[in-house]
Amino acid sequence: MNEAKSSCQRLSGSTLKWIACISMLIDHTAFLLIGYGVLNTVSPGTPAYHMWIQLYYIMRSIGRIAFPIYVFLLTEGIVHTKSWTRYGIRLGIFAVLSELPFDWMCVDQSSIWEDQNVFFTLLIGLLTIKTAEFMCSKAEKANESIRILLWLAAAAIGSIIAELMRTDYGYIGVILAVLLYLSRKDRKKQCILGFLWKSCHLGRISFLLGIAAAFLLIYAYSGKKGSSAGKYLYYGFYPAHILLLCILYQILFAGHFL
Repeated sequence: MNEAKSSCQRLSGSTLKWIACISMLIDHTAFLLIGYGVLNTVSPGTPAYHMWIQLYYIMRSIGRIAFPIYVFLLTEGIVHTKSWTRYGIRLGIFAVLSELPFDWMCVDQSSIWEDQNVFFTLLIGLLTIKTAEFMCSKAEKANESIRILLWLAAAAIGSIIAELMRTDYGYIGVILAVLLYLSRKDRKKQCILGFLWKSCHLGRISFLLGIAAAFLLIYAYSGKKGSSAGKYLYYGFYPAHILLLCILYQILFAGHFL
């Protein structure tokens, strides 16, 4: 039984990171270059439009793999980091660095800070979890019901903050982080809870395949960190690929986006 389980769990943390990055690149390419670009140059109802819209949704479905993996790796980072404060500062720095490219992609240059990127969601998830743990540590003699209420309170506050800030994925991401963290000692339970929660918030039924793939990949996590090379490259990939896609959009479809 253990051998069968270990044979399924072969993906390192670094492998999951780059799977998430590739998935995200595919998603954002579809969102920007096809959604804002190609589909604005093709007449609706034509065979070409039908082909592009199908490709668009296929690529967006693949893109659903990324976020659950990012949240899962956040919870792993909280468990294994030597300093969650430094971890939070790092997320905050890249949240700020990513905001201009994110707003450029999602809205326009005049709407900075209207919607916030996914690093803000991850940072709020981290702070929510650490706040709940701090409150529980101060109430260590309290019964289980009180501890549950403290976690619910922290999750509610974190969710409200995410929604008020209009972060990417909002309360969905914060609650997902809490669920994956609390169930981290049971991988199967963790994947089932995460899948069910994320599946309740589908933009399209075809996205279910991408979400399922994400949690299958998470289940295949070996528990090993993998290579530490390129750690900051992984963080920097988010703003860099968005910026490059925006530049490419300007070259190919100038006038449709800005």
